[in-house]
Amino acid sequence: MSDQDKIEKRVGLIFQHVARLRSRLYDQKLAPHGLTSAQVFALNYLMRQDGLTQVELARYLGIGTVAVSGLIDRLEAAKWVVRKPDPRDRRSNRIWLLPAAEEKKQVLREAAENVNAASMEGLSDAEIETLLSTMHHIRKNLLEAMKDDPDIVLPRSVQE
Repeated sequence: MSDQDKIEKRVGLIFQHVARLRSRLYDQKLAPHGLTSAQVFALNYLMRQDGLTQVELARYLGIGTVAVSGLIDRLEAAKWVVRKPDPRDRRSNRIWLLPAAEEKKQVLREAAENVNAASMEGLSDAEIETLLSTMHHIRKNLLEAMKDDPDIVLPRSVQE
């Protein structure tokens, strides 16, 4: 077995490579709409649960609060979201979707469908089901291994 073959059999590397390629393709599909995949991940969480705090959004995205602040700055400048003070905690802001985000749901859905179609090209329905089942199992294992990490917080819809 060649060194390249050995590298291709390393699970972590292939996961990272596939995720990076999917993100790059998604970014290409979103560029005409002035969005990046990172911004869409944030929008998707807000579409599931509008009015998250910046801290909650940072935990869901698995990034720092400073990074989320910059992400929200760009979404706010583009009129996708608005920050409003949390009425129960003056130190916090809540992030709310604006009508522009609601109007672009179909565009975001189509971009995701295009990336998924390109990703799954040539796979049978059975292969796709096996892949998804395996990936869900792996995600469950990883969440279990990290269950004591207070920074790992996922919405219920993602945990299922």
